Amino acid sequence: MENISDKVLKLKSIIESKRDTWTLKEFQNFYHNVDVNKDINDNEKELLAKTCGQIIEEKFPKRQSKKILGDKGVEGKELIEEINNIVTKEFDWSDNDVETKVKIGGDMISGRSAVCYYISYKGKKSKINSGFHYRQKTVASDPYLEVDFRKVGTEEKETKIFPVALRDEALELYRSYLSKIIE
Repeated sequence: MENISDKVLKLKSIIESKRDTWTLKEFQNFYHNVDVNKDINDNEKELLAKTCGQIIEEKFPKRQSKKILGDKGVEGKELIEEINNIVTKEFDWSDNDVETKVKIGGDMISGRSAVCYYISYKGKKSKINSGFHYRQKTVASDPYLEVDFRKVGTEEKETKIFPVALRDEALELYRSYLSKIIE
């Protein structure tokens, strides 16, 4: 992972230093503020999300961390892991500028969604990003898949939503986006 500013490394250090003093709500609010900050790039947001997620899982009782990070999301995490296994075998992910693994979505960490897991590819040179997401807004709502394609740093973004039952169609769209990005 590259392009991490000194400012964000300092924020990561602050988060870690607050491990024993901040409440769950303070970690969620901090993450939400980072997530909406336009001055922080995708790699930096990913680093801070990972740090917040790890602290929430470690510090808070399982009941609370599961409420935020999911137990309810097992199906979604497994589906995204399956998609990840498929596409990482079909495409060369060596130039991915973000971590190549299933990640917890910022909406789930901040409490805006009940479940959000995703994988993404961002070209190191092209700065074009595509993601495959499993989302569920509330525990009572139906989950859905979201596939997006965007140019980082611009407002250009294509997003298509699919019911989970149409995962093969969502996967085909994601493959088409990956084939545009991966050289």
